[in-house]
Amino acid sequence: MKSIRIICAMLALFCLGSLVSCHTETVGLPEENPEKQPIPAADLAPLERLSVSGTGRLINESKKEVLLHGVNLGGWLLQETWMCPVAGSESNSESIRTLEERGFSEQQIRSLFQSYADHWITEKDLEYLASLGVNCVRVPFWYRNFMDEDLRFYSENDAENPGFLLLDRLVAWAERYGIYVILDMHGCPGGQSTNHSCGIIGENRLYTEEKYSDAMERLWTRIAQHYRGCKTIAAYDIMNEPMNNDGSGENSWRAGSSTAIDYTLMIYDRMIRAIRAVDFEPIVTIEGVWSAYLLPDPKEYGWENVMYQLHLYDTSVESINYRIYELKTVRERYGVAAYVGEFNNGDVNQEHAYQAYLDADLSFTMWTYKVAKDHLGNWGLLSAVVPEADLKNDSYETLLEKWGENLESESFTVNPTVENWIKTYMKTLMKQ
Repeated sequence: MKSIRIICAMLALFCLGSLVSCHTETVGLPEENPEKQPIPAADLAPLERLSVSGTGRLINESKKEVLLHGVNLGGWLLQETWMCPVAGSESNSESIRTLEERGFSEQQIRSLFQSYADHWITEKDLEYLASLGVNCVRVPFWYRNFMDEDLRFYSENDAENPGFLLLDRLVAWAERYGIYVILDMHGCPGGQSTNHSCGIIGENRLYTEEKYSDAMERLWTRIAQHYRGCKTIAAYDIMNEPMNNDGSGENSWRAGSSTAIDYTLMIYDRMIRAIRAVDFEPIVTIEGVWSAYLLPDPKEYGWENVMYQLHLYDTSVESINYRIYELKTVRERYGVAAYVGEFNNGDVNQEHAYQAYLDADLSFTMWTYKVAKDHLGNWGLLSAVVPEADLKNDSYETLLEKWGENLESESFTVNPTVENWIKTYMKTLMKQ
């Protein structure tokens, strides 16, 4: 339930320099609870490969159960305009078209988005998160980080492809601080829903036009090849919130309908098989929109090492508890791991939700790490009201300034309520 993302051209720009390996005001490490003996994130390094046990538990190579607790790095590789410093656009695609129509050169557009990405997330952010006890970040990206509008890779050389340069840098930082990474394809070629959160509004053509599913398969295959053997990657999140549609308009099959389910499972199966053809070790995670009961017995498809996922934006105790019950049920029934990939359960019942997730032994990543607009309350751990980039009117120089150093987390304010929730409920990372 979020907005849109960055662009192809912008990506090539990111070629700046990254490495691979496989803040705001920094606060100290959370106090340890002597009863549960939490293991700080940094102490988990070097990270061990995770897998799903036969009873649906995440375990490492030492056969210890691991719970992933962390945050989404929303708005970094896929701008969501409701929470990012952008005005005059509702999607990344629209942002790029607007700049192109104003006569901005390809290089200028790339430079703008490069500056944005360089400053929105830095190494200090991973250091800060590790200090809070976080051991996992879910990283939303979209296909345009790697491909152009015509579905061609910017470069066939991974060392020159801007999408890999950005992710490699993030993965290296995460590994340094003992943090696992879940790679989330938040925006698929052609759009996996009509919702703004996939980066393309109102299209949802992934399921019906072969060129888009072909491109998605090529991209997941390339990602799996690139990160083969990288233990920092906890899981591949096949596609974010598929069929998050309202049921109106072309291709807007309502979530939960038989057509939506059939199309979604078709894509899930195809992508899982593509990944497994390259690397059988990584966990794959798939989402039920909006019920875990919409996901099948994985044995029917030959899926193994799978984690089922829900996004919980329910705010009532009854609804929260029911969705948790669904996840526990599919875990017991199918032997899949259970994960809350995104959540915000409202100010009143958020602590209830955190405790309920812990009591159910669920992995979870909150939405989201940082927000840059007013009146967003507890939606971000970090928040700031920074000047919005007016894409329709600001000059290139002004846009570059607005997407510069003031986006770094040192300029943001820590939300004490959210930080306290994280310190309190993200301590126990490995079951003793």
